[in-house]
Amino acid sequence: MTLWYLARAAGVVTMVMFTMSAVLGMVMPRVQSAERRFWLQYVHRSAAVTGLVLLVTHVVAVIADSYVSISPVVLVWPFASGYRPFAMVVGVLALYSLVLASLVGAARGRLAVSERFTKYWRKLHIAASVGWLLSIGHALLAGTDRSTPWMLGITIGCLAAVATAGAYRLNALPTRVWRTQ
Repeated sequence: MTLWYLARAAGVVTMVMFTMSAVLGMVMPRVQSAERRFWLQYVHRSAAVTGLVLLVTHVVAVIADSYVSISPVVLVWPFASGYRPFAMVVGVLALYSLVLASLVGAARGRLAVSERFTKYWRKLHIAASVGWLLSIGHALLAGTDRSTPWMLGITIGCLAAVATAGAYRLNALPTRVWRTQ
């Protein structure tokens, strides 16, 4: 039972950490103070790294748990899972997206001198948003606690936090002035 509890806890806290990272990433552009931006960036990255460590813990614990027969092959071919194959596909796609976003984020500082990389950085970093949304889907489809009130509360809280941060960010976008001729 220990691996089962570890897998569940790591999965839930992973979702919370990635939610925190997403929220901070969305509100950061509105912060004017350089010192505040520095600390928000620090917490944003720390939450993402903590989420990645917990994600690896979740995957390893699920694969190691003998109660549910999920093999490491699922990481390459998620349809091979005997346990909720569609949910596994969603989870593996979330994993790929979040790892891609992490690699792009980690490389940003080193590759910032490249104008070409800087131009595409935001487009590549959007994989984090896709991965976060897929992880919510995975939690709702695969989790053994998905219909319990506490898990639904955490999931709805994560969705609400990201939606609120997204609205806050969209509200901060400069409005275009349309000229008529």
